[in-house]
Amino acid sequence: MQKNSSDFFNPIQQTKYIAGDNYSKIEHYLHALQAISKVCNLSYYIIDYYRKSFYYVSPNPLFLSGYTQEEVLKLGFDFYPLCVPNEDLELLFTLNDAGFDFFYKLPVNRREKATISYDFCLQHKVNKSLIRINHKLAPLLLTDDGNIWMTICLVTLSSRKTSGDVHIIMQDDMSRYDLNESKDSFELTQQKNLTKKEIEVLKCIAIGEKIKDIAKKLDISESTVKNHKTNIFKKIGANTAAEAVFFAGKQNII
Repeated sequence: MQKNSSDFFNPIQQTKYIAGDNYSKIEHYLHALQAISKVCNLSYYIIDYYRKSFYYVSPNPLFLSGYTQEEVLKLGFDFYPLCVPNEDLELLFTLNDAGFDFFYKLPVNRREKATISYDFCLQHKVNKSLIRINHKLAPLLLTDDGNIWMTICLVTLSSRKTSGDVHIIMQDDMSRYDLNESKDSFELTQQKNLTKKEIEVLKCIAIGEKIKDIAKKLDISESTVKNHKTNIFKKIGANTAAEAVFFAGKQNII
């Protein structure tokens, strides 16, 4: 059976009435995000699961796919079938169902700690060109009983050659759960420890040193540095150097 955008909400448990004045809570977050975006030019949007719509969409063109900010905001979840290729759209439905199943099995006090990351393609409205993005979704506001209300979605360019790499990171203990598509569920992944040399390379990356400078400092070739960097990203589950450094800092690796 062919799915449509309303199916994204099927796994979500019914929540009690949320009065309009409660929405003032989100404005504090939004003002802070807008201020940060002036410096970092972030591409992000906020989902309102209670109203089943987008609450806010940033003007950054990366996610907009040729539409205007106002058009994407009005489209809401209808944006995905328009701009996501069918194969990747099926992936989104699969991870959505499995993700909410994982979310509702968590103790209420841990639900806000879960962040899901995955890569998929967007097709431009006009020229039909494809770009692959990394999409991170994290709870922004939960209801008093721990149900999902608002989430924030951060969009960056993917460094992967294929869509997928669907995983959940629990921010309280940095445990990682990977999507098993054959079982439509998330399974705990055993993290691989970094070697001594990989930690040295990561420390250099953290202070902004370039490949050639790291190679000279550690007395290894530039290709070896690149190999270490690739291995670090795979072990940590990062797409960018910033993500790798953030994870390592949380885990007291560096």
